[in-house]
Amino acid sequence: MNKINTTTLSGKELEIIEKLLAQYGNVVSFGVIYKILAKTKSRQEVKNMVSGLAKKGWLVRIKRGVYVISDISSRGTVLLSQLTIAQIINENSYISFEAALQYYGLFDQYLRVITSIGKKKSYTAKFSDWTFKYIKTKNNLFGNYKEFNLDGRLVKIATKEKAILDFLTYRRTASNIDLVVEKLKNYKGEFDLKKLIEISKNCSITVKRALGVVLDLAGLNSDEMHKDVEKNKNHSFMTATGRVFNAKWRIYIDKRFKNY
Repeated sequence: MNKINTTTLSGKELEIIEKLLAQYGNVVSFGVIYKILAKTKSRQEVKNMVSGLAKKGWLVRIKRGVYVISDISSRGTVLLSQLTIAQIINENSYISFEAALQYYGLFDQYLRVITSIGKKKSYTAKFSDWTFKYIKTKNNLFGNYKEFNLDGRLVKIATKEKAILDFLTYRRTASNIDLVVEKLKNYKGEFDLKKLIEISKNCSITVKRALGVVLDLAGLNSDEMHKDVEKNKNHSFMTATGRVFNAKWRIYIDKRFKNY
């Protein structure tokens, strides 16, 4: 059990904190706090107690009704990773984009924004100095993530290949295309090309075409990808600023990628 600094805690508060840590760990909801106190306190009394513990810094609110019990060395702050917090804010989501690539050691810049894919709605949440964005997706595109134990909790993180496809599906800008090409080119051995192409089959024709272009730009074999799209004779736009027609993939690309 974690040791608690009792300086500002009453005996009863200390007992409650220790019981919460023993039964639920350091992330607790108002519901579980009320559950262990329901026999002796009214709901309003529990709300008042939770509010008092929050003001003292022993409970830190992550989202409505969910709190982290502070560590002895950092009362009033949270010693959980950004990825863990992102998962707590929205349990029905998985972390993707730069944060996923960073987890696998493929992105080394410090992140203030963690972006996840969820099922319900797109929204942004703030916690401490961090921003957490959630992008709504279709049910058939929600998947291809792995669960990792971080801070004693299971956190869903996109596979490397799914993170690439999420960029091409939701954030298809010229700069992000540059990023994706760079990662595929510089870390060829880290990506499963067969898996990347296989999971792209659920994506739109535009994403498939964009992936084909990206594979060519990264110097990877795109033959299998081309077989999947060659019968479709309409055309797509790789980005909002695409003006140069790529006949092989029947997609308009940015001029900067013409002679990449």
